[in-house]
Amino acid sequence: MSFQCSLSIKDPVATLAYKPWTLAIEPFQVAPQTWYVAGQTWVGCYLIDTGDGLILIDTAIPESLYLLIDSIYKLGFKPSDIKKILISHAHFDHCGAARAMKELTGAELYMSKEDTEFLEKCPEETLVLDKDSHPQMFTVDRYYSDDEPITQGNVTIRSMLTPGHTIGCTSFFWTVKNPVTGEKYEVAMHGGVGSNTMNDAYYATSKYLTPDLRDRFLADAEEVKKIHVDIALPSHPNQILITDRAGTYTHESQPYLDDTVWADFMDERVRQVKVLMK
Repeated sequence: MSFQCSLSIKDPVATLAYKPWTLAIEPFQVAPQTWYVAGQTWVGCYLIDTGDGLILIDTAIPESLYLLIDSIYKLGFKPSDIKKILISHAHFDHCGAARAMKELTGAELYMSKEDTEFLEKCPEETLVLDKDSHPQMFTVDRYYSDDEPITQGNVTIRSMLTPGHTIGCTSFFWTVKNPVTGEKYEVAMHGGVGSNTMNDAYYATSKYLTPDLRDRFLADAEEVKKIHVDIALPSHPNQILITDRAGTYTHESQPYLDDTVWADFMDERVRQVKVLMK
């Protein structure tokens, strides 16, 4: 299926804070060894089974933490199976439950050096953004390096610094193998493409982010979209529509396999940023 997106959810933080079950969704597979486990439809969290422990990408907010943990158990795993937690960027909706998950799992927690500094210096632009959510500050164990892939079991994740949405926004690329056909697929999740932090109104009040980050995002996007990606995953499931096929995955059918989606997705996000520049 070709690229599709949808409107964002209205009042997602308040909804997850007071009526989280209204956004609940069962965990579902999106690629070999890879599942959507956020438990809610606002912010994506992905679990990768490496054959020797799990990798979790993003944690969402504390108010939806029980949905994330429930999803992990429903797949037959335990939180203690998680060995590495990768945070895409320093906004509370992606890292708000990072402290809790780190304490619960004992996993190593990764984030970019740039966003670790952003988090520490500007909590009002990263962690403390909404009165209805109560994230906790956390400690980063390891920084990403574009030159040093992250390996756990039979999975190697290549991180790429893709600033714009934040100064240290990081994207992830990994290869998985279809256990039935033997085919290999390149899977990717862009770390953050929100235009809400890439516009002049935001820059006028920000203590940390500047318009040169937007320029960097637009320039990088042209190169990033050239990367071959077979299965493109969104950090917010409205940005690349995936929940419409939840529960339909089989190794034989591969409902998320489409190598045109990644480039179309990047073009759409560039378009949205440029609209706000007019």
